[in-house]
Amino acid sequence: MWGKKCNRRQGRYRLLEVDLPVGKARRQRVKAAVRVGGWVLGVAALFLGVWHGGAWVMRVGFYENEIFVVKTIDVRVQGILQPAQLQKMAGVQTGENLFRVDLLRVKRDLELTPLIESAAVERVLPDTLRLRIVERRPIAQVVGYRQQPDGTLARQVYWLDARGVVIPPIAPGLTAQKKQPKWLPLIVGIPPAKLLPGRTVDSPGLRSALQLVSRFDLSPMAGLAHLRQIDVTGRETLGIVTWQGARVTLALNGLDGQLQRWRQIHDLGRQHHRAVATVDLSIKNNLPVRWMQTPARPAGG
Repeated sequence: MWGKKCNRRQGRYRLLEVDLPVGKARRQRVKAAVRVGGWVLGVAALFLGVWHGGAWVMRVGFYENEIFVVKTIDVRVQGILQPAQLQKMAGVQTGENLFRVDLLRVKRDLELTPLIESAAVERVLPDTLRLRIVERRPIAQVVGYRQQPDGTLARQVYWLDARGVVIPPIAPGLTAQKKQPKWLPLIVGIPPAKLLPGRTVDSPGLRSALQLVSRFDLSPMAGLAHLRQIDVTGRETLGIVTWQGARVTLALNGLDGQLQRWRQIHDLGRQHHRAVATVDLSIKNNLPVRWMQTPARPAGG
């Protein structure tokens, strides 16, 4: 009898010993979950508070602050375009909030203009927007034809920069400069369909022609001949016509060496009072040259 009672008590104690650890573990898990949930909610509340507080500070301190209203638009340009016209192209005006001006948008809009090569836009606190513009510098011209509404074709002159970007004529209202631009070498042989303002015309012949124009004023022939026309229709050569009446054929590659040979031929002809009529410098040996008579200089000249 006593043995049975002891066994029952021992059984009860075993049940208590099993139940207590399970309940305790469950309570600990609940507390941990509540603690993690509270921590997450606290972080979320802190984040929302900082977010909305920061937005409020930015709105009140910057975007709606009268101190940062644009009063001056400082436009400086390397070229002939009028600053007032460039300001219109940029789409900015005084009275706007300086921090609400989208600098990337202004830069993109300016650089999409075919006349502009690059633009820099920056804020100068507290009330100045600064624009720095670099215009495309034309080095050659090309003639195209545009169809008019009545079906006729109108002659149109475009410019090309050193990279071959097509530059449209400058509208009279964009510049205060009234004098005609200096003569630029005329490039012929470019398909009219490729003459799209702001687009780059790329071909081996045109690249070589633009290199020639860029280097000519520093070449051995600088001041001795002036480029009038460059024909780029040849697959391996350029056809040059100078203002002195000479016709010169150049290979697309090795321009520096060919210009040096041109100078040697020019000096040889001058010694005999001759001028080059035609010469093919694309041939490395036994260059074919045709001369023309030049008037003798007066004594003492």
